[in-house]
Amino acid sequence: MHKYEITKYNPSFRDEKRRYLKDDWTAIGDIGKSFEGELLTIDNYKKVEDSYIKVIKLLMEYLEVPFLSIDNVRRSFSYERFMEIRKKNRGLYSQEILGIYTDAKDLDKLDKEKVDAFCRLLLREDIGSEVYYPRRMKVFIGYDYLMGIHISKPIESLIPSIEQLGLFVEKH
Repeated sequence: MHKYEITKYNPSFRDEKRRYLKDDWTAIGDIGKSFEGELLTIDNYKKVEDSYIKVIKLLMEYLEVPFLSIDNVRRSFSYERFMEIRKKNRGLYSQEILGIYTDAKDLDKLDKEKVDAFCRLLLREDIGSEVYYPRRMKVFIGYDYLMGIHISKPIESLIPSIEQLGLFVEKH
C-alpha cells in the first residue's frame, strides 16, 4: 500500500519534528475566529471541506471504486446534544447529513453521495469510523483536519489536481 497524508497544511511550515508552526484553524468550531489576521468564515471553511471531499471522490474514481465501506462507527454526541452544538452552523448541516449521523451503521456501503455526507461528519469531528474499500483504499480522517490515505496504486499523477484544490500531499 502507498501511504499519503493529504491536508490543508503546507509542509514548508513544519519544523524538524513535523509540528506545524503557523496559527491555523483545525476544526469547524473555529468558524468566526481569526488566524494569521484572517477571519474563518463559513464560506472559507466550506471551501476547504469541499476540497477534502473532492480528493476522496477523485481517488475513488482513480481506483474505479464504486463505494466505500464503514466500520466501527462512533458518534461523538447524542442526537440531542449534536443538534444543540450544531445550531451555530446550521447551514452546513443538510437533511442528508443529519440522516447519515443517525442512520450510519457498521458495514454500510456508501456510494459517492453518501461518502460526501459521511466524510463531512468525520471532518467536523461529529462521527468517527473506519472508511475503506478492501485491499484498495483506506481513508483516515482525524482531529485537526488531518487526512491520511492508504491506496493500492501510487497517486503521483493526481498530485497536481490535488494541489489545485489547495491541499498538500506528503508521501509516507
